[in-house]
Amino acid sequence: MAVLVVAGSGREAGKTAVGCALIAAMPEFRWVAAKISPHLHGVGEELWEEPNSRSEKDTGRYLGAGARRSFLIRGVSDSRTAELIGEARSAAQECDALVVESNRIAAQVVAKCGEPSCSIAVVVGTESEWKASLRECIGSVDALVLVGGVSPEEFESTFLRKPIFTMTAGQWSMPELVGFVRDRLLLANS
Repeated sequence: MAVLVVAGSGREAGKTAVGCALIAAMPEFRWVAAKISPHLHGVGEELWEEPNSRSEKDTGRYLGAGARRSFLIRGVSDSRTAELIGEARSAAQECDALVVESNRIAAQVVAKCGEPSCSIAVVVGTESEWKASLRECIGSVDALVLVGGVSPEEFESTFLRKPIFTMTAGQWSMPELVGFVRDRLLLANS
């Protein structure tokens, strides 16, 4: 299974929008989505599957974009999150690609040995406004997606060594980003 992790600088950064745009742009993959949230979201289970592709919830948006299955994992520790992602993968055996929306779990943690993976971080605002969880994981992402006029000059030089894709909020797909992610996810299959 190919694994894509989409992290972000905070709420409303565009993580779900970018994840959905990538799913829609790569129909050659059979996607399963997992949104990780520390919030309870009013559902009683730690792992909940979205049944409705018309739902306005992020899990429904993933289905609407073309994911075959979509799950919410909520209110659990990082180690339990990895276990629940494994359960979602097992439940979606018809899928060959996984998108995980989270700052708390790295692609290397959920990708099994030999599986291709890619991590991107969707960034809005200044570095001082970022969630602490993004600051902790930013070193392990493969590329940065800068949204809404964020400039690479605003970041530490270590981030500038990563591929950077700049987009306008509301235009969540760009051929260069799709090509980058596709190449990373197909790398092991070539």
